[in-house]
Amino acid sequence: MKYQFLIVLALFLISSKLEAQEISPFEAQGPPIDSLFPEFSYLTISGDSVDLKLLKEKVVVINIWFVGCKGCKQEEPYLKKITESHQDDSEVVFLGFCMSKPDKIIKYLEKNGEIGYQDISLSRDEVLERFDVVMSPTHFVIKAGVLKAKYTGPIIPETKSLEWLSAEINKWKN
Repeated sequence: MKYQFLIVLALFLISSKLEAQEISPFEAQGPPIDSLFPEFSYLTISGDSVDLKLLKEKVVVINIWFVGCKGCKQEEPYLKKITESHQDDSEVVFLGFCMSKPDKIIKYLEKNGEIGYQDISLSRDEVLERFDVVMSPTHFVIKAGVLKAKYTGPIIPETKSLEWLSAEINKWKN
């Protein structure tokens, strides 16, 4: 019951922020808007190399999540719609920073299906230390190595966050 109350409270705060264009308490997560995003170079769970330095000309969308996260599961069909709408768009890259072990991520994706993100396994400690994130899901939109937008909470139509993410991606494309 306490968990459900916290989810409802979080969704209320998020939707209030989007409607009133005010800063919610969740905005404190991650680097400040218009600051350089921490550089990274990782291997995806499928073995592909991803380096932020090589993505400077692209819009990079990052979703920080973990297997078992209720809000992360809730947003999956909507994130899949967004990635599908950009599947032929070479200007946009979708990365998932998953705070779960690679074998657990692979098993989860085999059971539930891919959503179009290149997933990278990171420890919770690394996500906290490098990206200053404690809550999931958290989303970042990066252009030219600079954080342009961020959002903590599930990307769902009820909070208008789905519209927000689509608009942010399109705003930062060349």
